[in-house]
Parts: sequence; C-alpha cells; structure tokens
Amino acid sequence: MSARVDERLQRLRGELDDHARIADRLGLDLERPLKSLDDGYPENAIALVGKLTEKLLKQLWRHHGIEGDPATKALNDLVKRCRPYIRSSTVLDALDDIRRLRNRSTHDGYDICEEDGLLAVRRLVDVLVWFTATASATLLGGEPDMAPEVERRCAFLAGLYVTLGYRQAKRFVLSPDTVYQLFCRESGIRLEYVELLLSRDTGDLATVLASSDGELLRTRLPKLTRFVILDNGDGDGSRTDSTALHPMLGRDVRIVRYDGFVDTLVDLDAHLAGLAPATEPGERRTPVTAASLTTDPRTGEPRVEPVGDAAELLARLARGSANILVTGRPGSGKSTLLRTLAADPRLRRFRFYFDLGLKPRDEPFAEYAARLLAPAMTADRSHAYELFLYLIRSGTALCVLDAVDEGVDEASPAGFLRLFTDLAPVLSAESSVVMSSRVSFLADSPQVRQLLDSGAGRSEQLVEQMYANGVDPSRVPHFHVVRLAEPRATPLETRLATALDLPAGQPLADLLGAHLTRTLAEAGRPELEQRLPTVFGHAFLAERTVFSLLDLHRLLGHGAFTGGRLDLDACVLAPLLRPAGGEHTAFVHTAYQELLAARFLTGPEHRESAADLPRSAFLTEQVRAFLAGMPGAPESDDCVLPAGAYLVGPAERLLIRRVGRAVRFDRNAVTVARYRRFLNVLEADGTSRWDHPDQPAGTTHHPWTDRLRRPDYYDNPRYDAHPAVCVNWWSAHAFAAFEGKRLPTSLEWEAAARGGDGRLFPWGDTPDSVRVNCADTWVGRPVVTYQAWYRDFAGEAVREAGVAPVGERPGNRSPFGILDMAGNCWEWTSTTLDDPGEAVICGGSYDNPMRAVQSSGKGVYRKRGGSNAVGFRCVQDPGPAGDFEAEGASQ
Repeated sequence: MSARVDERLQRLRGELDDHARIADRLGLDLERPLKSLDDGYPENAIALVGKLTEKLLKQLWRHHGIEGDPATKALNDLVKRCRPYIRSSTVLDALDDIRRLRNRSTHDGYDICEEDGLLAVRRLVDVLVWFTATASATLLGGEPDMAPEVERRCAFLAGLYVTLGYRQAKRFVLSPDTVYQLFCRESGIRLEYVELLLSRDTGDLATVLASSDGELLRTRLPKLTRFVILDNGDGDGSRTDSTALHPMLGRDVRIVRYDGFVDTLVDLDAHLAGLAPATEPGERRTPVTAASLTTDPRTGEPRVEPVGDAAELLARLARGSANILVTGRPGSGKSTLLRTLAADPRLRRFRFYFDLGLKPRDEPFAEYAARLLAPAMTADRSHAYELFLYLIRSGTALCVLDAVDEGVDEASPAGFLRLFTDLAPVLSAESSVVMSSRVSFLADSPQVRQLLDSGAGRSEQLVEQMYANGVDPSRVPHFHVVRLAEPRATPLETRLATALDLPAGQPLADLLGAHLTRTLAEAGRPELEQRLPTVFGHAFLAERTVFSLLDLHRLLGHGAFTGGRLDLDACVLAPLLRPAGGEHTAFVHTAYQELLAARFLTGPEHRESAADLPRSAFLTEQVRAFLAGMPGAPESDDCVLPAGAYLVGPAERLLIRRVGRAVRFDRNAVTVARYRRFLNVLEADGTSRWDHPDQPAGTTHHPWTDRLRRPDYYDNPRYDAHPAVCVNWWSAHAFAAFEGKRLPTSLEWEAAARGGDGRLFPWGDTPDSVRVNCADTWVGRPVVTYQAWYRDFAGEAVREAGVAPVGERPGNRSPFGILDMAGNCWEWTSTTLDDPGEAVICGGSYDNPMRAVQSSGKGVYRKRGGSNAVGFRCVQDPGPAGDFEAEGASQ
C-alpha cells in the first residue's frame, strides 16, 4: 500500500471514530472494511460497506414505519424505499455510489482497485455524517427527549448544513425546547465552524443560558455564530424580549426567527425579483378558464373536465404539494399564471422560478439552476443547487419550471424523456412542481401521459426506456394536467389588440407583426424590420433565444441604440425585450421570434440554409403555423414536386429536409383499371420481369383476393376508378417499374402533401371532413380517442365504410395539384426503416380519424401484407434533359 493511500486510510479511520456512538447503538463494526483495505482486499471492503449501509437503512426503514419487512430487502430495495426520507443530495449520491461499487465488485471480470475501496469507505462516512447529524433519539438512543417540533426543526437545520458540506461536531439537548449544535467543515487549510442554539422560545433559552452562566457559548473557535429563536408554540403568551439576551450572547451573535433562517443563506426575494403580478393594485384580474385532463382508472381513456378559473385551481393544487403540467397555445396566459403563482408568498415558504426557454439546450438543469441562484446566495455559492434541492425535498417549497417544451434538446418523446431525466431530482421531490408547455402531445400522447401519471399502467417498453435514460419509474410522480381554454382571443391577443387599438379577433401573427412595425416606427427606425427575420429568425432556428447587448449592437448596428448608450432601455426594440440575466435579453414572448423565424423560412434560399444547420433547425409548431398562414409560392397543377428544402415531421418533431431533385407524382393513386393492365402481362406464376431483385420466392402480384371486402373488386368495371388495394409492396414496386416509374420516398411523399409552408393537410391547416374520406366522415362528428373510434366507428360504420373513387373529393388537393393525399387509403413508399421486411406508408385511410390523416401521418406495414386500406401511387424522375414525359400527371 502506497504512503498516500495509507495516509488517506488513516484519515478515514479518524473520521469513522467520530461515529462510534451510532456504531455501538446499531452494532456496526466500522473497523472491518478498513482492515480489509489494509490487507489488500478492496473487494471485501466494498462488500462490507454494502452490509453496513444495509443496516443503517433498515434502521431508517423501521424508524419511519415504512410498509413491509426490511430484513428481507437487499440494498437496491432499501435505497429505493428510504429515498423519500433522505433530503440530502450528498447522501443520496453516496448511496448510489455504494450501490454501484457493490454491484461492480460482485461482477465477474471487473478489476477492483484500492481507489474503489477507499471511495466506498468515504461514501459510507458521508452517510454516517447525515445519520449522526439528523437522526432522532430513536436512531441514536440515550438522548433526552425533545419536543416533536423542536426535533423536526433540529433535523431540518442539521440536514441543511450537511448539504452545505459541514459535519456535525457537537450536539447537546439542553432542554426539551432548546438544542445546541456545532458544525464544522474544511476550507482549504482551515476549519470553519457554525454554532446554533435552537430554542422554542426566548424564555426557555434565557433559562438555559442563566443556568450555565453562558459558558457553553464562550468558545474561541473561528466560527459564525447564529441563534435561531422559535415562536412559542404553546399559545400561553409567555415570551421574553430578545434584547434581554444580548448581554449573555455577546456581540458576534445573530438572533433570527426559524422561519427566516434560510434567508441568511439565500435571498429568495432577489431570486424572484421581477415576478410581480401582471395586474396593478386594485386592478381586476381577467380570469383564464381551464380544464383538467384526467385518465379513467378503468379504461385509461383521457377525458377533459371543465374546472373554471385556472389561477384558483393552480393555487389550490400548489398548496397541496401537487405536481402540475399547464398546457395551452401561445399567448394563452401560461407564463403570467406561473409567474404570479411563484410571486405569491401565501402559497409556500420557499419558492423558485426557472424559465427553461432561457436555458441553453446543452446546459444541464443543475448548472442552469445554480447559475441563476448563485447571485441570490449570501455565501456558499458553490452549493446553490444542493441548497435548492434540499429545500424542495423538504416538502416546503414550490418550484415553477416555465416553458419546458423550449428546454428540450429535441421536441420529441425521446427528447422530453431526456429532459425528465435531467429534472428527475426535482420532479421526485415532495414539494410542489408546476410546469408549462405549449406542446399538446405532452398531455395527449398515451406514452407521455403514462410517464406523467404514476397511477396509469406503464408499458414495459416505457419502463425500459425510463431505466435506459436513468429515470427510476417509481420516482416520477403523478402530474395533474391543466389545459387552458382556447377562447376566440387569448390573453396575449386581447392585450395586443387593445394596446394597438385594433379590432378584436385579429390573428396572432398580424398582431405581433403590427407591434413590431409600430415599435420600430416610433423609434424612427422602420427600415430595421426587414433585417429582423435574418437576424432573429435565423437565430431561433439555430436554438438561440438569448442575446447580449453587444450581440444586438453587432447584429443591428449602432443606430439601434439611442444616445449611443449600450443598455436595454436605449435599444429601439426595448418594448419587445425582457432582461435575461446580466447583460442579456430575450423577447418578452417567444412568439415574436417564432414569427420572425417563419418570415425567414418563406424564402426558399433561407430554407436551404436552415436545412444545413449542424443540429437541424429548431422548429416549433407555432413557427410552422405562422409559416402556413403566410403567402408563399403560387400553387401549381403539374404534380411536380420541385427540388428544395421542405418542412416535414409531426408537430413534436418538425424538421427541414432537402429533396435533391424534382419528381412528378401521379395525380391520383393507382386505380384498379391501371393495375389491371399490369395483371394482363404477368407470368404464369404471378411474377414479372420488373420484379425487385430481393423479392421473396413465391410472391405473386395478383391482389390478395381473400382479403378483399368486395370479391369482384378487380373484375367489376364499377370499381375501375377506385384505388388498387390489397396489393403488397413488392407488387407496387413492380407495377411502378412496369410504367417506367418508381415508388416515392416518404420524404418526397410528405413534402408533396405539405407544400412549401408545412401545412397540416394538403389543402391547409383547417380540418375539413367534407374534403377527406376518413372515420370522422362516416361517423358524422370528430373521433378523438381510441375508445370513441371503437364505439362509434368499429361497429355499423366500419361495415359501410371503404375506399372511394379517386378524385371524388377535388378539395383534397395538395399545392402541386396532387389529389387524395389525406385519407381514403394509405400509400406505400420506398422507404424502409430498421426492419427490411417493412416499409413506410403515408397519408392515413378511410378507417382512421381526422387527426391521423394529416400530411405528416405515417406508419409501417409489412411488405408482404395486403390490406383494403393500403394502396399506392408512383412518381416519375426527370429525363436527361430535366423534363418529364407528358403522361405522368394525367394518371
């Protein structure tokens, strides 16, 4: 053993000796792991540390009356069940390290070294420090009884200082109402001491001091001395003026109330500065109506229950330590509600507010929170995040996480799962956590609903995903989902219309644009508006929403600041901006920058540049909606998809992808009449000379007749104009080659359906069951959930429903003149994902609800399969001269 290791071992031995009392009480042999290290067996030391930790946790289990018998539990189960009773992140990390090292040491082939053994003992010391500092008489035994309230507060303060890196050096119970505590920590080469006298009232404290003549306090340690005076909880009115204590305490003493003690460590008022309620004193608050999204415990079907005023609902839930997710479209008042909630001192003793829209996407939440809290710390800034975690784990805090959908690295279920992983210590706390999001799928997606609702049955796949991402499913609590109503005008739209003196009911894009125009006109710089999309729109797509004043000066020029002053008030955009920490700023509402991003994307050359962004363009559903409402390229009727960059993907994962060269689509899906011509040239075994080289043996291109709902579908001329269905992928590929064409890729298909503006449906953004053959059409009303589909469509309606003749609904037309790309029947594409035996299908069919037949709707289907709901259409590549044969668009 090296001299350095031996020195560290001796130091650990000395620290373990400080916990001899708890060792004797619980029968712990703290010397055995050290002896194993001395003998050169670090794997034995780790195993022994694991056993000692199990004993400690079993005692904690019994002390808190946790259901079940701890004697039969292994370390993993003990840590999991005791976790809610351990507030210190330091101790939780120590337990995780011990568990990890113990698991590694028992794994064959893993080489355990001395450093592993030393780390295990060090982490055991961290656990023992917490037990010694915060344990009650039940854990330690032999101490005089304390009043329950004094014991609880004593444990809170002890845990607080352990979190800040101290260890408890002394503790004396002087009376049931008064306790002395001394904490110590190393700071470089010196020791820092903190001394506390915790008392229920000044009368009892004065009696204790008088009986000891103050000798207990007259130490010469370099210390910071504080006395915490508790309010008298007996209601007998007896209390002593604290000024009478000063002659006995000395000049270096601070007397504070227990409820205000945390204020000596962190100034939460400074942290919450700027979160004042939006309404002026005496001004009447405009209520925002909300509904609560709940899950039927028997069926798992989501249902919406109207509840009334959102502010009252949120306040009631927050007082009860509930976890809440607030959803609503931009401008619906989410941030105003959350900021008002965090600013209300009546709700919670400790309150925190973090705007994740201002968090850099590559910055972990722990670093972001610590950076925001550090200026509010009166000392120990390096422990800002640990202090925050301790307070919310204490069950006495409110944590508001605004705009979580803007804090993800990608807007997808996987991206949100990674964010929840990062937030797991916060979400699993006993305090109230309130989040807001504009992404509706957070509330509507069954998978995410299972994630947020611990009462719902989670699938094995979701559980595996959570474990793979480091999230313990048992630690993700239930969330109440509050959905803000969508009135004809949101609070943001109403406020802007009033301020701009415009008629009510104006689209949000028009209101934001008018505000931009007026702001620059009043500043005398109207010409700057033309530059804003390139400056701020492109920045948004590159995931940049926070700018320094120097950035604004560089991007907009010296003339963007009046009087030559480089401060926010002097910027011509000041009415549209808000402080974002230090010399940084951001738009007062994300929608302003989203509008500029949409304006930027109206130019094809700008979409090309956005497609080249290193991490892919950051697109929100609001950017897409703004873009879809703007004038774009004129529509065509030649069924040609031009080469270029297109906005594709579902609302939660929008992307810009490039189509390399122009292709011409069939105007209609391949019909029975067209496919019949192909059938007439097949070989006797049902194959053809146009077959795919990987086509499995025994494949025939004859339709799967036993699957057809109408047996004469391919023989009766009445069906000639209907789509060719019950045709497998291999047959669709061969038919396309027979006509000198090919199947489109899924990217080409979606780009042709959405056009250059990324619209939801081929005709635009407004659902219209008259234009499309889908389940809603057959039922006669919107079909929202699977249960509603099964109840309303899967019975009589499904027997009547089926594909309709192509072109029957001319309103179902894409910007390029292509028909029926939504509903009627799914369409094969040439795109294969992970399984080579499957291919992507697009567009939805007659038996899908309207919400599933959007232009972005996709699925996968086995290539050998045939269905009454799956057809196809072909595309033609340009000839050598770059043109197309004349017949392509007519079919």
